[in-house]
Amino acid sequence: MATGTTFGAPAHMAAFADVDERWGPLEKLAGQWAGDKGQDFSYSYSEKKDTENLYREEITFDPFGPVDNGSQSMFALDYRMKAWRLGADDFFHMEVGYWLWEPATGNILRCFMVPRSTTIIASGQTEANATSFSLKAEAGSATNGVLQNAYLNGGAARTTAYELSVDLAGGNYSYQEDTVLEMAAHGGGEMHHTDKNTLQKV
Repeated sequence: MATGTTFGAPAHMAAFADVDERWGPLEKLAGQWAGDKGQDFSYSYSEKKDTENLYREEITFDPFGPVDNGSQSMFALDYRMKAWRLGADDFFHMEVGYWLWEPATGNILRCFMVPRSTTIIASGQTEANATSFSLKAEAGSATNGVLQNAYLNGGAARTTAYELSVDLAGGNYSYQEDTVLEMAAHGGGEMHHTDKNTLQKV
């Protein structure tokens, strides 16, 4: 896993910078993290049933900003994440994306994509000094939504909603996330794919 970001920032962004209080709650996230307490509950196509798996993960958050959209100004983290099942050499999941904090409104966003061709923008409201917050997204929303390829959206495993809770108290990064799916393997019914972990800065 890469330990940092090497590409240059676009012209409308400042170069990758030392993080400070302007990043609000994201200041605590900047840096490299690792944790091996992950629990993933999801459908296994090989076993043809819902299963729980234990995993470890590594995440790097690189700060940059401000990101300006006219009068809107946000401070951001570029992030890269990989996860491995305990005892496995090959990772089973990865994400790339951004976290964004808008000081003027208290809006916090996570924009990310996974290789299954699903992209999510989730957002929530919080305070600059918060150590816990939550974000949500729903399919069909023009602002806090979900995009996915035609195969998934056609009913194979359509994401209808996403929710994330984060706790940064005590210097750790703990999260719980729930991805709600309509799955053909569940007879078209609803399935909650959940993940949680606690990571430490390394």
